[in-house]
Amino acid sequence: MICFYCGNEVDEHTHACPYCNANLEVYRKIMRTAEAFYNDGLERAKVRDISGAIRSLKECLRYNKNHTDARNLLGLCYFEIGDLVSALAEWVISKNLQFEDNRADEYLNVLQNTSGMLDKMNKTIRKYNQALEYCRAGSRDLARIQLRRVLGMNSKLVEGHQLLALICIQDGEYEEARKELSAANKIDVKNTVTLRYMAEVKEALRAQNANKKKKRKENVIKFQDGNDSVMMPNTSFRDFLDNSRASVVNILVGLVIGLLICFFLIIPTIRQNANNNAANSLVDANNEVANSSNSIATLQSQVEDLQSQLEKYTGQDDAKTSYENLIAANNSYTEKDLEAAKQSLSTINRDLLDTNGQALYDTINAAVNEESLSSAYNTAYSAYQSGDYQTAIDTFKTITDVNESYHDGNPVYYIAQSYRFLNDSENAITYYNKYLELFPNGDHASNCKKQIKDLGGTVGSEDTSETQTTEQ
Repeated sequence: MICFYCGNEVDEHTHACPYCNANLEVYRKIMRTAEAFYNDGLERAKVRDISGAIRSLKECLRYNKNHTDARNLLGLCYFEIGDLVSALAEWVISKNLQFEDNRADEYLNVLQNTSGMLDKMNKTIRKYNQALEYCRAGSRDLARIQLRRVLGMNSKLVEGHQLLALICIQDGEYEEARKELSAANKIDVKNTVTLRYMAEVKEALRAQNANKKKKRKENVIKFQDGNDSVMMPNTSFRDFLDNSRASVVNILVGLVIGLLICFFLIIPTIRQNANNNAANSLVDANNEVANSSNSIATLQSQVEDLQSQLEKYTGQDDAKTSYENLIAANNSYTEKDLEAAKQSLSTINRDLLDTNGQALYDTINAAVNEESLSSAYNTAYSAYQSGDYQTAIDTFKTITDVNESYHDGNPVYYIAQSYRFLNDSENAITYYNKYLELFPNGDHASNCKKQIKDLGGTVGSEDTSETQTTEQ
């Protein structure tokens, strides 16, 4: 015996584990109770008391959730009453609990290898749920048609037989309901829902038969003639005369009614057939709409995936094109044509290059960026020295957009200076503080602090924002 707490092997009759001192007597009692419920469920399943077997097996699993035999049998019980989803769930759990020598493997293989079994399960569930929706909406005719199709696909679905019987009971078709309940009872002989519906149907049929017998008795006279009992219609002489007198009229009226019935029965028959065809068409249309919705969702997902893949490769056709553009970028960089090199780099998909190609790409890209930033810095600084502060600001910002720390933060500092010369104190204070945030001990730090105080600001981004709000 294995101790449930520490996992060590102990003697079968030991009251407490010698390793962890766990109480094994209670554990044995729980295991015996689980086995008792399993045996009860097995016996009930043998006599087709499926619902009783399901209850006992659930109790067994409540005491011992790792009882794989109980789970396998519970799955078989669910399968027998047509609940394929619950059966599949129990067998999957059993397989996860016991990987080897598990009969659930056989059941799962049968489901997976049987052609169309899983698709049939999905269609059955969808159609049954649709029938429930029809019932809730009051469309019992549509629900009846849908349930007929469900039972045609899965004749063991007890809940389908019960729901169809309930619809027949509501429509007063007790004989039809009795047939459906008999079919359900053959699958699960002691299902309480089936037995309750059957009792109601039998009571209704008994009442109908009693009414028929009562009417027959009222029209019969019974008397004793010696040792014989004589029964004759309860009609008086006046009734006989009235009947004789009206016989000719009744014959004529019967002929007229017969002609009218022959004529008018065609229209109701056609109308009934049209209604049935319309109902069948509506059910088919609903099923097609449900299937189309799933297909549309799947196609939409595929379109989105393809669109995302297309966006990745827009302008970057393949590895061959990327290598050709890499060679062109290298040639342009060698010839100091930075714009052409930058343009070629923008059309390269770096992920399609090998290790050497990626290294060359990174080298050229870094050099092009450095050259571009250096050229932009020289242009901006020249504009700053010549007093063209707005041009200096715009050009320096193209540098800070790429790298704020470029050239020890000088672009940020000169932007602040340019705003100060343009009398834009608010932006000047902002960029002075940004320089201090990036380089608190930089070459221009002391001047930034002095200029902030001269402009009426406060050193620090949060304090500065408060000062600006107060001034506004």
